[in-house]
Amino acid sequence: MRLETIHPYELGAADIERWRTHQRPGTLSPYLTPDWAQIVGAARKDARVCIIDDGQGYFAAQRMSRFAAMGLGAPIADYQGLVAAEDIQIESAALCRALRVGRIDLSHTPAGQALFKPAGAEGSWIAETHGARELYEAALKQRRAEFVRQTDKKARKLERERGPIEFRACSRERIDFETLLNWKNTQLKRSGQPEIWATPWVRETLERCFAAQAPSFSGALFTLSAQDQLAAAAFCLRSAKVLHFWIVAHDSGYDSCSPGVLLARRIIGWAADHGIAEVDFGPGDYQYKRQLSTTQRSLEWGVVSGGSLSGAFRESQNVLRSQIERLPHKRLAALPGKAMRRIDLMRALAA
Repeated sequence: MRLETIHPYELGAADIERWRTHQRPGTLSPYLTPDWAQIVGAARKDARVCIIDDGQGYFAAQRMSRFAAMGLGAPIADYQGLVAAEDIQIESAALCRALRVGRIDLSHTPAGQALFKPAGAEGSWIAETHGARELYEAALKQRRAEFVRQTDKKARKLERERGPIEFRACSRERIDFETLLNWKNTQLKRSGQPEIWATPWVRETLERCFAAQAPSFSGALFTLSAQDQLAAAAFCLRSAKVLHFWIVAHDSGYDSCSPGVLLARRIIGWAADHGIAEVDFGPGDYQYKRQLSTTQRSLEWGVVSGGSLSGAFRESQNVLRSQIERLPHKRLAALPGKAMRRIDLMRALAA
């Protein structure tokens, strides 16, 4: 296995084209495009791309220290992993040596990649949108008749109490984008979590995504307003065939009408009418995701280890976490994962 490691901005046109040819169902996410690698690379000096066997595969990461790397864009990237030819052979130790780290921590890798032995898995909820809006809506009514009835009722209530509803797709309204980020940061602050979206490198990444408008990669802002008053907004990333929900929030004054759910349903309808193959809600077991989705994709987490002490330490942590997560006491079972995710979050944000 031959490896060349470069900064994403050193990617040439030929490598970008080869990278795109390797993307197929499961790795079509905006987070696994060369565009995302270059956008994050503009905000992080430690971004790296490993080119495998002269373009047979591409793996993007961020080098946190000599001990460890993380998937590129962590903690804000819902997908991390390898984009490569189907028959490619991966040597974990060689990949770590190429990045000059003892291990690579990955949290959202499409199942089946030969990067590591997975320590665990979770699902990413998907709304398949092949065909027109009418096909999706008909299938949704058949599967979730009560959900459709309730959301239609809430839409009528919103319009009756607040005025005409307006849905805007791919909006360029800067003030709505800023309002969405303010809502999200306020929500995080209120719950005692780090204000992820205000972190300088994250904010720069957001700005570049908002500005991106290429067919292969773009930021897409969707809004729902009532009588010209913003009720909910969602900022998504779009690749050629996938629309991925990224940041979603709403005005708490509209809670009784569930404006975020009303917006999500309209976004899926828009995607179905505009050549999008799937709308990806990302990991997180929220009820509205289950109700709007048609399938789920397995995402694995684990560590790519080069036989180092840091790799062995992380593997032992993962084994302990997996064992505890199998306990019947749900609150206790969730503690190790929450602690590890919090530490990883702080590591990535501090870079």
